[in-house]
Amino acid sequence: MVLESNNKKDGNWLPILTTFTISVILIILCNIGWLNWVKPALSYVFDPIYTVSSNGATQVSGYVSTLTNISEFRNEYNQMKIQIAQYKVDIADYRSIKKENDDLKIQLELQNKEYRYVHSKVLDHIEIDYMVINTGLQDGITNGDIVVFGDTFLGIVIECNQYTSIVRLPISKSSFLEVYIISSDDSDGRNILSRAVVNGSSDGIKIENIGMNSGVENGDVVIVNDSKVKDNLVLGHIVGLSKDPATTTRTGYVSPTIDFYDLLNVFVRLKDVD
Repeated sequence: MVLESNNKKDGNWLPILTTFTISVILIILCNIGWLNWVKPALSYVFDPIYTVSSNGATQVSGYVSTLTNISEFRNEYNQMKIQIAQYKVDIADYRSIKKENDDLKIQLELQNKEYRYVHSKVLDHIEIDYMVINTGLQDGITNGDIVVFGDTFLGIVIECNQYTSIVRLPISKSSFLEVYIISSDDSDGRNILSRAVVNGSSDGIKIENIGMNSGVENGDVVIVNDSKVKDNLVLGHIVGLSKDPATTTRTGYVSPTIDFYDLLNVFVRLKDVD
């Protein structure tokens, strides 16, 4: 059995040895020129094989190169996406800062110098009735403080926490304010046309008790003049004025000067006087 196994091992080496020996002999014969007459035949046989193999190697190389380029393009694309996202963040920050600066300029130009104002940011809205701002007790804000933007009335603080406050907007059903109406026509001398009251509703800010013969028209300006607010502040313009001649007063709605839900910055007017 051992002898048979050794014979098998010797047999396995025989083809390798034979091939090596033939290769050496062929190389020697080629070098001394004895096989020159065979070269054309060998070229005829092996040139197509070489061409096909070369083309195949080129295609494989191109495929590998394409895969490498795709990987590089993907990495560059991902980097570009990150950069674009960062640019968008930077632009949003810039717009926010610019908006804040513009709002501050408006407030500084129009604010009543007798009061102190606390700049606040709008955090959220509770349904359509209330606004949440990012200032509270630590900033000196208390219940009843008035929230404005320039000379426009926005609401009244009804709840203060340490760092936030809740503002009741004029559209809230629990909001009732005394107002007066002046003409939108500058040539009219801004005379008071009528006094009225406004209260919030699901349909908008209602205005009632307008004198029938007051001459009030759609587009006239509504000014808040209430003991809770003290100073005269603009609320908006009259729209949808009733035309029923059988009533003694007229009703309508107030279109706010500023959209409460587009605001980013507001100003809380503190009660204490400098």
